[in-house]
Amino acid sequence: MIKNWNMYFESLIIPGIKIDQFVTGLSPAGDQHKNILAYYFNTYNSYVDLNDPQKHIFKINDLTGDILNNGRVQFNAMIFGKDELETIIKNNIVNLSMAEFYSNMPNLLNIFGVDMKPISFINKEDLKYSFENILTIEEIKRIITSVSGGYFFVGEKDGYHIWRKNM
Repeated sequence: MIKNWNMYFESLIIPGIKIDQFVTGLSPAGDQHKNILAYYFNTYNSYVDLNDPQKHIFKINDLTGDILNNGRVQFNAMIFGKDELETIIKNNIVNLSMAEFYSNMPNLLNIFGVDMKPISFINKEDLKYSFENILTIEEIKRIITSVSGGYFFVGEKDGYHIWRKNM
């Protein structure tokens, strides 16, 4: 079995994936996420509002970063803990990847007149192992950035990964 799949895959591309599909099973965002965002963006907790608890999206109303001189700076932020990325989100992406793989596989191959079902000679555990090895934290962050609809990764604080989207 091949243990170093990095030489075969540069990155994982899953067409049509939406952020809703890989946040399934996450606990809703809470005060810990809010506190990290307030600290990271150097603002008060009262300026951080929870917009979508399942997707971990917050709205930041920051009066201290007023560069437009209009009394307010607003943007959205999305935050996931390292454990959330490495377990739930990674597992969801692996499952979506495997489903995409099997849906693109032909039902039947004819090799020299012999009909074969490709699924019969593919080891599901090896395939899962392959996808799990492709999905490093960096790759998961890249996937989230590419499907999040305008969010860009801004940094990490105390094991939490943070994205931002300007309004």
